[in-house]
Parts: sequence; structure tokens; C-alpha cells
Amino acid sequence: MDKYIEIKKRFIGKFFEDKFAKEFTSYKVGGKIDIIVYPESTGDLIWLFEFIKKTGIKYFICGNSTNILVSDNGFCGVFIKTERIKNIEVDGLIIRAQSGFLWDDMIRIAVNNGLDGLVKTSYIPGSVGGAVRMNAGAFGEETFDCLESVDVIDLNNLEFKTLKKKDIVYGYRYVRDIENFFILSGEFRFRKSDKEELLNLRNEIIKKRIEKQPLDYPSAGSVFKRPLNNYASKLIDECGLKGLSVGGAMVSKKHCGFIINYNNATASDIYSLIKKVREIVYNKTGIELELEQVLVGEF
Repeated sequence: MDKYIEIKKRFIGKFFEDKFAKEFTSYKVGGKIDIIVYPESTGDLIWLFEFIKKTGIKYFICGNSTNILVSDNGFCGVFIKTERIKNIEVDGLIIRAQSGFLWDDMIRIAVNNGLDGLVKTSYIPGSVGGAVRMNAGAFGEETFDCLESVDVIDLNNLEFKTLKKKDIVYGYRYVRDIENFFILSGEFRFRKSDKEELLNLRNEIIKKRIEKQPLDYPSAGSVFKRPLNNYASKLIDECGLKGLSVGGAMVSKKHCGFIINYNNATASDIYSLIKKVREIVYNKTGIELELEQVLVGEF
């Protein structure tokens, strides 16, 4: 019996079966996903999580798929894609954006409205939900600098809640217990600034990212979190690992903090290279690099 038959009935026109992760993840690797669902409303979400709770089917919540590595074995369960939950509203200094709205599109809208506070996070490729989940950031600015609150579904009891920033424990690329919630939207408070100055800064940031990052190859951004008082890319470079490869995966010669899929890599190639880099850096420096990317499936 097809264990996803009820999902298919509910989500007619809003699901894919047996799609490979390499077709939609930024690494361009990964095996087959049982079923990918695209909810469009809170009703869709509550129904889906009730079904998951009742059946015990595995699930993974996925935004723009730019910070994940999916196993070559794929994922036996439901991928819940947020990309159709994407409303945005500008109200003075406040922007409210749903989880599936693209982060850089929100920053572009903020800048065009003369709103400052997160312009240095321009060109981060993920979604609003993904940025909130990991407190994404760049060049000294991070999501929680402007975040006021998050509307969520509590996955323990399927109740709607608003989490105020003051009640959330967060830090560098870390938000405690966020996996217990489905992020519906975030509310951000900016400060007013000169639009032209912001546009110039945004263009500088985008230019800098294009110049310094290996954007001509599939990757998932920074592989490791920044260690205390150091940089992962600096440590990797100093350990002589620039250009180190496993199969079709390589430590980027342009930016050592990135692993790129330069020659038809598999997820196993990338994962093996991640482990190799961590091991060598630890043996040479005593510093254990912490993974920033999310592993999905069995490795």
C-alpha cells in the first residue's frame, strides 16, 4: 500500500514523487526523495504535520536547499518545501516576511525602502526561514540583529505561537531548539537610512561575494562555522588543504571555506572530504571545525 496516498490526495498539483536531490540542491548531488510537498497555507501545514504525527513518517523542512547535503541514498520520507509560503509586507521600519521568501529579495526590498540593518547580508542565497533557523549572517551582520519575533507552529502540539526575540536563545549561527518549530514568518525592525548609500553598499557587498566566492561551481556556501577568534578558511588554508579533493569534490582554491562540486561529485565525495578536512585541521591545530551545513539522510 502507498503510505503517501493521503498526502497525494490532499496536495494534488503540489507534490513531486521520486525526485532526486541533485535536481534542486545547490550542491547538485543527492539521491531520491520519496515525496516533496509544497504547502501553500497554514491549513496545508497543520494537516501535513497531523498526518506525519499519526503515521510516524520521517520529514525534513527545506527552504531554498542552499545549505544542505543530501545523501546519495536519498531520503525515505517527506521533504516539506517552503517556497510557496512567500508573502512579504513593508510597514514603515518593519518588514514581515514568510519563511519561503528569498532572503536576498527581502534585503533588496529593504534597501529600496531605505531600511538599514542587514544590507551586509546581501546575496545570501537562502530563504527567510533558513536564515532565522541558523541566524545566518555575513560581514558582521546577522539575522537576529533586526529580528523582532518569529511566528511558528509548535511541532509538539501543533499550536501557533509568536516567539519574541528576547525569549529565544541564539548565538553565532545557532538558535536553540528551533528544530521544534516550523517557522511561518519573521518580523524585522530596521532603521531608516539613505537609500543611495545603502544601494552602493549592497552593490559593493555583492561584488565582493562574487569576487571572493567560487560561485561558478555548485556548492552550499561556508562548510564550517567560524571558530572562536579564528576563521575556518584561514585554518584550512594554513593546513595546506586548498585544492584537496576526493572524487569530484574539492576544497575551493578561490575560497578555502567552500567545498565545490567541480567534477560530477557524489554526496559521499563531499562528505568524505568534509571528514578529511576536519581530521587534518584538528590534528595540526587542535581546533575541531563545527559543521555549518545540514546533513540529510544516511551517510
